[in-house]
Amino acid sequence: MTRPRQAGTDETGTGARARPPSPGDPPPDTHIAIIGAGLSGLGMGIALRRAGLEDFLILERAGDIGGTWRDNTYPGVGVDVPAQAYQFSFELNPRWSRVFAPGSEVMAYLDRLADRYRLRPHVRLHSEVVERVWDQQAQVWRLKVRRPGSPDAQEVVARFVVSAIGPFVDPKPVNVAGAARFAGTLLHSSRWDDSCDLAGKRVAVIGTGASAVQLVPEIAAEAARLDVYQRTPIWVAPKPDVAIPEALMRVFQRVPRLQGAVRRAAARGVELLLIDVVVHHQRAPYLARAGAWLLRSLWYRSQVRDPRTRRALVPRYGLGCKRPSVSNTYLRSFNRPNVSLITDPIARVTEAGVETVQGRERRVDVIVLATGFRLASDPENFRRTPVRGRDGFDLATAYTEHRLASYEGISIPGLPNHFMMFGPYGWVGGTWHELVETSAAHIVRVITEARRRGAAEVEVRAEPTARWTERMRSRLARSLWATNGCATANSYYFDHHGDTPYLRPTSSAQARKASRSFPLDHYRYLPPAPPAARPAAGRAASETAERTP
Repeated sequence: MTRPRQAGTDETGTGARARPPSPGDPPPDTHIAIIGAGLSGLGMGIALRRAGLEDFLILERAGDIGGTWRDNTYPGVGVDVPAQAYQFSFELNPRWSRVFAPGSEVMAYLDRLADRYRLRPHVRLHSEVVERVWDQQAQVWRLKVRRPGSPDAQEVVARFVVSAIGPFVDPKPVNVAGAARFAGTLLHSSRWDDSCDLAGKRVAVIGTGASAVQLVPEIAAEAARLDVYQRTPIWVAPKPDVAIPEALMRVFQRVPRLQGAVRRAAARGVELLLIDVVVHHQRAPYLARAGAWLLRSLWYRSQVRDPRTRRALVPRYGLGCKRPSVSNTYLRSFNRPNVSLITDPIARVTEAGVETVQGRERRVDVIVLATGFRLASDPENFRRTPVRGRDGFDLATAYTEHRLASYEGISIPGLPNHFMMFGPYGWVGGTWHELVETSAAHIVRVITEARRRGAAEVEVRAEPTARWTERMRSRLARSLWATNGCATANSYYFDHHGDTPYLRPTSSAQARKASRSFPLDHYRYLPPAPPAARPAAGRAASETAERTP
């Protein structure tokens, strides 16, 4: 097997290593390993290149880049915030076709990012990181990387690791009895089979989250019958979605500063609705209550004709307890004669359909699971792919036995040379791009400081981590989520400890400032260990970085 492009060089072979090796320093396979080639991993790679750090490898378990936008191709998929806000500040797309862009355009945007910033030579596809182990003697991370069809995992050695796995890691396991016995077609929203023709079929959709809000209207238009199984209703607001005129696209192309201003305004608007109303709830509790009243009394009433169905669709928890969605067609779908809303709990899936606890079986040809995902903070993720740090630290155990904590949503004591693009209390602003830019700036700053000091090991200190986490918890204790109005929301904002570590309760502007100004001495920096005390790190056998057409 051949090695990938020499780590630490650019495509012309003239790049410099991120840190000059010390005498006797066994070189790792790559200075920085990024796990995941979705929006987070690509954004991190861009930040490293812009900082002149070329020695990095992006390990992607799938056969292409793109993350959630690669995986989610179900009918109707698209962004649920304005596209002008859903882009990097340094890479504006003047040609979004609609206010809310379809998923195919977002995927095309990511492809352009990978090409423009020459990231593809750094990407190794079909490479799932199944274990991360910190080698204290060598001061490196040893990653077990498994490739499809290979019985053994390879080892990749990296000085630093950046986890860019995103907020939604894997689909939740099918938790419906009998699903494996279903004789028809079983689909998941994130594993869509485009060859499955739903026209004229009897279809059941299980789940009513954000994905279901987008795909239900599409299925309703072609299925002979559609049954929507709802456990918890979702707040659905109007979607101000229109096509972007060609003339405006040309203006954005010629005057990027204007589009930059539009982007900032759109991002601030999203942050105001999704973050400020939650975090600053006690200052203006009437905002959430007024929003819920307007939706319930005006919007839902105008959308759903049948009073009984409408009552079942209106949430009984407060607006903001779980992420709301936007759609002009979801609620109206339940006016169609071929669509039924079913709120009876599911007892089991039979060979021919779905049976509720009342004993009624509804026969279907296709079942679509829109049942959500495991969040990045779910300990099960790290039981399947363990992360083991200094002195026996195990991330799954820490997340299970202790309340989640982090420093700036990025670093955790016990994990030297390890960063998370989205750690506990890490969500910044209203869109993922805000978070990626802020997290990447923090990480680059620490790695650059380690290089300046000649350090081989960097670890966040326990004291500033505890102080920062306590400030976040204190602010959230006054948030909308702390009210009893969220008791029935079944929201992924709440973790298994009852905390809400999803959101960073500051503005995106405050987070950006912190990423540029946090005290660098909140980390400790250790020099390379003496060569005599270190075993050979060993270079991993590896294959040429590839991209599947």
